[in-house]
Amino acid sequence: MRLLNTLMSATAIAVAGAAIVLGGGALRAQDSEKTTWSGIYSEAQAARGATAYAENCSACHGVTLSGTGEAPGLAGGEFLSNWNGLTVGDLFDRVRTTMPFDRPGALSREVYADIIANILKFNGFPAGQADLSGRSEMLATIKIVAQKPGAAAANFAPWPQPIEHQVSRGAMLLKASYIISPTLMQAMAAPAADPNGYPNPYKTDTSFFKLPAGRTMGSSSSVAVDSKGNIWIADRCGVNSCSDSPLDPIMQFDARGNFIKAFGGGMFNFPHGFYIDARDNIWVVDERVDGGKGGTVTKMDQNGKVLLTIGKAGTGTSTHDTFSEPNAVLVAPNGTIFVSEGHTNDKISRVVKYDANGKYIKEWGTTGGGAGQLNVPHTLAMDSKGRLFVGDRWNNRIQIYDQDGKLLDSWKQFGRPSGVYIDAKDNLYVADSESRTNPVIAGDRRSGYGHNPGWKRGIRVGSARTGQVVAFIPDTEPNPDRGATSGAEGIWADKNGVIYGAQVQQKAVVRYTK
Repeated sequence: MRLLNTLMSATAIAVAGAAIVLGGGALRAQDSEKTTWSGIYSEAQAARGATAYAENCSACHGVTLSGTGEAPGLAGGEFLSNWNGLTVGDLFDRVRTTMPFDRPGALSREVYADIIANILKFNGFPAGQADLSGRSEMLATIKIVAQKPGAAAANFAPWPQPIEHQVSRGAMLLKASYIISPTLMQAMAAPAADPNGYPNPYKTDTSFFKLPAGRTMGSSSSVAVDSKGNIWIADRCGVNSCSDSPLDPIMQFDARGNFIKAFGGGMFNFPHGFYIDARDNIWVVDERVDGGKGGTVTKMDQNGKVLLTIGKAGTGTSTHDTFSEPNAVLVAPNGTIFVSEGHTNDKISRVVKYDANGKYIKEWGTTGGGAGQLNVPHTLAMDSKGRLFVGDRWNNRIQIYDQDGKLLDSWKQFGRPSGVYIDAKDNLYVADSESRTNPVIAGDRRSGYGHNPGWKRGIRVGSARTGQVVAFIPDTEPNPDRGATSGAEGIWADKNGVIYGAQVQQKAVVRYTK
């Protein structure tokens, strides 16, 4: 289901208080005018719309409304600037007459209104008490206003860079920036009343990967996809450790799940973090130090040749060039390397920055639960703006930093993050493999492991730009309180939005498709 690529272009987003001259007249905001900021839909309607969108729209427009292929996005800067100044009636009619792509107009007016409510909610417009009408003539009186009335232009930040638009009502070109208020961003990033209530538009395939004869999948937190669509998995040698195994833990599969090759036997104790960089090099984090191995980050080519090692195998200390419990590695587009360390709660918790040759630059992180502190920084990801997302697992949150360690934001709406991945469109995928009730007992440091009452394990999908969650794939474990982990721990998604989840407890790598 997609909107036509001939979406009418409208006025660009204007700063508060400015007037846009159009064909000799002036458009000025009126306090009495009903707009998208007037609470024109209900929360219940938006929830229905999220389900209807997942069933009828997400295949073309994406789970996070960011667009896929030729289908344009239904959220964000370009969408808002295209529709700013038009009416909700205009948007309703456009959606109703072009969607679903293969059967326009097939849904009821009420369902289309529900989908519009979901789009409005996703773009940060507030809910009210009453449902949005399904009548075009009533919706035509409600203006789409991208910027919150009364917000000062100085309090807004650009996202993305300025773009040029053609105004369909006035035949003029304007240049503008997409601007989001910090208040709006915080509202969109707030946890929902039911963090497990999002729709699940995905189908689960637990038997996609075809292992060679005699080989079974072991525990894994490591899966990634290279630029050619091959899927790479580092399992723990058929069990949950490679310490005493001759098996090759790093396995390559083609896009159909057929086994290609494996390597890495005898190199690692406990493959944990896993990353494929822009040049398709394979990075493996060996978290466990034992027997002269482990505590390293290893870069290899796709034939298993070692290109770089950070850390000294088997040392078990944490210095500028050694690790005791490294968790994850990420390579920025410019080659800068980030490693997170600290797998045991209340011990060392830090992020270490290296140049492309593995030379130490700096580090940050003190152990704790305060702003900017870390406790088990289990996973790393980076968005299109270069912000570093750190899965601060013991604190049940994602902490967002710039590349020098300045804290930018902290999000709790994605659950307890074991794995985090961000794709090229800033769709955010978060694997929660540990949330459970498990109460905290005073004086018992290991009690309360996974303590995150009200949150179910599973994969939450949303936007790295706004922080909004739009989908939830629940874990299949019926009684998560009986074990420390289940479901996906490692996570990756390919360019088509297919998700791969690497599971420790179930000893599987699962494929999720829409």
